[in-house]
Amino acid sequence: MVGEQTMVFPGPVSTFEYALYLLGKPYTYRAIGQTLLRMFSGFGISFVFALLIGTVAGNSLFIEELLKPFMTTIRAIPTVSLIYLFIVLYGFKNAPMALVIMICFPIIYEGVKDGIKNVDEDIIKASRVDGASLFKENIMVRLPLAVPYIVVALTSSFSLSFKIEIMAEVITGSTNLGLGSAILGARSADPTNMVPIFSYSLIAIVLILIIDCISNLIKNIFKV
Repeated sequence: MVGEQTMVFPGPVSTFEYALYLLGKPYTYRAIGQTLLRMFSGFGISFVFALLIGTVAGNSLFIEELLKPFMTTIRAIPTVSLIYLFIVLYGFKNAPMALVIMICFPIIYEGVKDGIKNVDEDIIKASRVDGASLFKENIMVRLPLAVPYIVVALTSSFSLSFKIEIMAEVITGSTNLGLGSAILGARSADPTNMVPIFSYSLIAIVLILIIDCISNLIKNIFKV
């Protein structure tokens, strides 16, 4: 029987059957859409800030050294601690997206900064001889040549951001629609029935695999 209650781990057949059942429900697609929307929003915000700050740090050793303790601290703080901090600062509704921003930002920042720093100096000197300003030098020369580094950073953090969003939704107990909220709701509705939880998790795993495939495709396009 689809969704049969059990006190032990459900079998793959019942999990797959219930996943198909969930995929026939509009609620599931709304949950996936909301999770992806918050994930993309957080990822996009982190990318914009990382691109701007990473470009500045790549051009200035002083700024890079100034930001190093902050970046090290962010990487060292446990993710669970951050989510509880964001619950206090931004509330249950916005904490998951804030966590995505904070986790992805250092990864993309490092990619942008390293890409800017590793551009051949002979190319930079040639652009300056041609009269390029600092702004044009970065927009027309440094950033385009730094694209392989940036792509690696983006693809490395993209699927991670999806996992973080779902985890944060579960931990915050957010009432917002989303995959994490759906998992938490299934758990709260009947703690003895693990089938819905595993089925939602299976859907999430498939989505992560799709995101990873897209990331690998992008890497192949840019040959990185």
